[in-house]
Amino acid sequence: MRNEKMKNNILKFGLIAGSIIVLIPLLSGFIIGYGPDAYKMGEIIGYSTMLLSLLMIFFAVKEYKEKYPSVQLGFLKVFSIGAGISLIAGIMFGIYNLIHVTYIDPEFMSNYYEYYINNIRNSGAPAAQIEMQISQLEQEKELFMNPIVSFLTMTVTVFMIGLIISTVSGLFQSSKNKQIEAA
Repeated sequence: MRNEKMKNNILKFGLIAGSIIVLIPLLSGFIIGYGPDAYKMGEIIGYSTMLLSLLMIFFAVKEYKEKYPSVQLGFLKVFSIGAGISLIAGIMFGIYNLIHVTYIDPEFMSNYYEYYINNIRNSGAPAAQIEMQISQLEQEKELFMNPIVSFLTMTVTVFMIGLIISTVSGLFQSSKNKQIEAA
């Protein structure tokens, strides 16, 4: 029964986190656009939204502890809740990204690639370094342009950020830590 309650908690907050991480970039895209002029702001919004959405981990643990005060939540349980939420949010963002590059903005991958190349060219770095970076990107271009790789990259990025937040949450929100502080 306890595992079922934890799974429901993970599912609920995972879907909330995933919805936040999908809806904010989607709405901002409609507001600021999807072209190269919006990429820098899109990156800022995207990473900020990842962090914001994964704060649901803290709320999930807090709600679980309030609903089931007799259940002791150690570091591993708190970490597991956070990892589950992060996985759901990551998969949702990966799916959104796949839909985005396939249907919403099919030119995104090639436009973003060119944007990235232009940023390297305009970086002010020495010419040899610029050419080396561009050459390396050219070798990775097919991989970079693959929507499945993009899906996996976005999923893993959200998941890894979530694992960091899960670790912090586990350190600060586990019941064992609270008992030690009270003693």
